[in-house]
Amino acid sequence: MKTQQVLQKWAFALLVALLSLSLFGLGLVGCAGTAGSDSGSKSTRASSVDTTATHSVVDMLGRTVEIPADLSRVIGLGSSSLRMIAYLEQVDKVVGVELAEQEDTVTCAYRHIYHEQFAQLPVIGEGGSRGVTPNEEAIIQAAPQLIIASIDKDSADALAEKTRIPVLCVTLSDIVFDQVFYDNIELVGEVLGAEDRADAIITYVQESQADLEQRSSQAGSQRPSAYAAGISFRGGHGFAGTEAQFPPFEAVQVVNIADSAATTGAFDIDLEQISAAQPDYIFVESSNFALVKEDYDNNPGYFAGLDAVQKNQVYSLISYRFYATNVELALANCYQVGAQAYPEAFADIDPTAQLDKITTFFLGQGLSADLAAEGYSFEQVDLSKL
Repeated sequence: MKTQQVLQKWAFALLVALLSLSLFGLGLVGCAGTAGSDSGSKSTRASSVDTTATHSVVDMLGRTVEIPADLSRVIGLGSSSLRMIAYLEQVDKVVGVELAEQEDTVTCAYRHIYHEQFAQLPVIGEGGSRGVTPNEEAIIQAAPQLIIASIDKDSADALAEKTRIPVLCVTLSDIVFDQVFYDNIELVGEVLGAEDRADAIITYVQESQADLEQRSSQAGSQRPSAYAAGISFRGGHGFAGTEAQFPPFEAVQVVNIADSAATTGAFDIDLEQISAAQPDYIFVESSNFALVKEDYDNNPGYFAGLDAVQKNQVYSLISYRFYATNVELALANCYQVGAQAYPEAFADIDPTAQLDKITTFFLGQGLSADLAAEGYSFEQVDLSKL
């Protein structure tokens, strides 16, 4: 009897041990399943990041930037960035704009064309004349895959670090026909997948330059002289506001009386230098008509002594620098100067029609009527009646 009780105790103990081992095994399986599920989730998340295709691009400041291959969300910061995106017909990829870009300014042509679209987008910085002041939190919320910006290297690196979004730097050029412009267009076209459009823009500008040079070369060695008045720089200027190496003059080989070895860019000229040079033509930037008229009213005798005024060889230009150079308007100005300085060589060119042709190529719409409604047009000018 005692032996039987001992055997029963051992049998019970063995049964308990077997049940414990079974439950422990099931626990391991459960734990393994849970760990596998968590591990799989982490693996999936890592895969969504690690397998995103990128390619390296060297930007205009020499920085190497990793660009997502499938790029559908971008923003542009600073002057020229959003303009190039518009030229490249990629505005639908823009997910935020600077506050300044929401202003409808007709002489900043891309803003005017896309005003309604820009007005609906989130604001991701200040922009404009106050400088580039990105709002990092707003940028992160807009969630672009790439920031295209005309800012310096340190600012770009800091912005990329704060937002964890790659920043591609572009640069500026005030020259109408310039390799810097071509290089920028080519770069932005590459990252936006618009290489064909970039090539078309470069070809269009280069062919326009060749056309202008070919037409103006028909005049031989005798070049007309001209003076550019009312040129804006750091604000509006009157008749004395001019520019050395003025791009529309250089494009058609007109002699600029403001050129000198000691002067570059925009400045206020001594009025006696103009009367001494007696330019064949005077071109006035239309945005500063009011200031030029004020100068005329204060000293009509001076203007009466200018040959170009006496011969009615005074013409308007359309302001083309607003948030950097608007290439389409600058190019149209080149044809306006050429058409007046070389009437025979440009006999088939109507400057206003050419303006519409150029803006249609760059931005998909003729702008002459909208510009004229705001007081910007190509016309002969009577300074006494501005």
